[in-house]
Amino acid sequence: MHLFIVHLFPDLDTLAPVIYKLDCKSKGIAKILSVFPVHDLRNYEVMKFLLKRNIKYYSLASINLKNFFLILFLKVLSFLPKFILTKLNTLWYFLYHRANLFTSNDICKFIEKEKIKSVTIDTALPTRLQKIFYDSCSRKNIELIMYQVGINFIKNFKIPEYKFEYCNKYILPNFLTPDPEDINIKKKIIRILSARYCQEWVEIYEEINRLKLRDYKHYSPNRDKLKIVIISRPRIILKEWKKLEEILKSLDNVEVRLLIKPRGNLSPLNAQHSTNQFTSSEVINWADLIVSHISSILVETFIKEKKLLFLDYITKDKYKTAAWHYYKMEDKEESYHFEDHSFYVKINSLNHLIKEIKSCSKNLQKCNENELRDQKNFLNKILGGDYKNKDLLDKYVNLYMNL
Repeated sequence: MHLFIVHLFPDLDTLAPVIYKLDCKSKGIAKILSVFPVHDLRNYEVMKFLLKRNIKYYSLASINLKNFFLILFLKVLSFLPKFILTKLNTLWYFLYHRANLFTSNDICKFIEKEKIKSVTIDTALPTRLQKIFYDSCSRKNIELIMYQVGINFIKNFKIPEYKFEYCNKYILPNFLTPDPEDINIKKKIIRILSARYCQEWVEIYEEINRLKLRDYKHYSPNRDKLKIVIISRPRIILKEWKKLEEILKSLDNVEVRLLIKPRGNLSPLNAQHSTNQFTSSEVINWADLIVSHISSILVETFIKEKKLLFLDYITKDKYKTAAWHYYKMEDKEESYHFEDHSFYVKINSLNHLIKEIKSCSKNLQKCNENELRDQKNFLNKILGGDYKNKDLLDKYVNLYMNL
C-alpha cells in the first residue's frame, strides 16, 4: 500500500494522476490521508473522481481521538455566520502552521495498521509535518517520497539544499531546474515528466471538468462578448486582483472572471468558495484571453493554445513599494524561461493591458503556425519531449512498484 498525504487543493491536483494510475494498476494499492481538517477536500471534483473508484480516503480522525473531536468542533463552527468565520483567521493559521495534531507514534501506528509501503508528500507541506512523516518512515523502514509541486518558470532557479532534508526520494518534474551540487542530495532526485500535464491526465481531466474545451467556440466580435479570466498569484494582495477585475469589467463587450488560486488562504470559507467556483483548468477552457502573472497553470494555457496577456509590470520597481505585495520583493528582478518566445504578450502597464484587450475585442487572432511551433518547442523544453506520450504515467507506476 502506498499512502499519499494531501492538505490543500494544489497538492491534491498534483498527486491525483499518480494516485489514479496506481489504482488502475492494482485496486486498493493507493490510499489518501488528508492532514488539514479545516478543508474537506472531498468536495472537489477531482477528489470525487478518485473516490468513485473506491480509493480509500482517511481524515485525521483516523489518526487519533484528539482529531476526531477537533473535526466535530470544526463542523459546529461551520454553522456560525460568515462574518464570524472571517474573524477566525488566527485559528486557521494556527491549525495549519503551529498545531501538533499528530505525532510520529500516531503515524507509525497508522503505517503498521494499513500495511503502508511508502509515504508520498509534496514540497508545500509545512516543514514540521515533513519531519514527522520522515521520522515515522525511518522508524518503519519505508521510503518517504517528496513530489515537487508545480512547474517553475524562473530562470537560474536552484532548489535550496535544505528542501531535500526530509525525504528518501525527490520527484522533480521540471527539467530546467538544475541538480544540486551535493552528490548525496543529487542521488535522491528522480526526474519524471509532470504527471499533472501529461497527455493522458489532461484528457481525463477534460472529462472531470464541468466546462469542457470541446465546447469552446472561438470569439466572434459580432456575436460574442470577449471572455477574459484573471488568474491570481498568491503572493500579491487579493484586493489588487479585485480592483483589476472591476477595471476590466468596466470595458465594453467583455465578460470577466477572477480565479482566486487556493494556495495560502486557509479559511474554510475559501475552501467552500474554491469548490463552488470553477477550477483553473475549467476557466482556461472557457476563456478567450488569460490575464495572469507567473504560475504553473500557464502550462495548461499553452497546451490549450489560449492567448496569454502576461502582467510583467506588477513586479517591476515602481510596484515593489506599493500595496500589491504581501512580501517584500527581492532587489533582483525575476526572469522567465518563456520570455524569449513569441506566443504570449508581455504587458508593461495597466494602460497597455486595456489597449491590448480592446484590440482583441475587435479582432482576436488565433495563434499562427510559427507561434504554435514556438509554443510546442517551449513545452518540450519545460515538460520534456515525451509529455504527450500516453504511457508516461506508467513510469510512476514502475517507480512505486519497485520500492
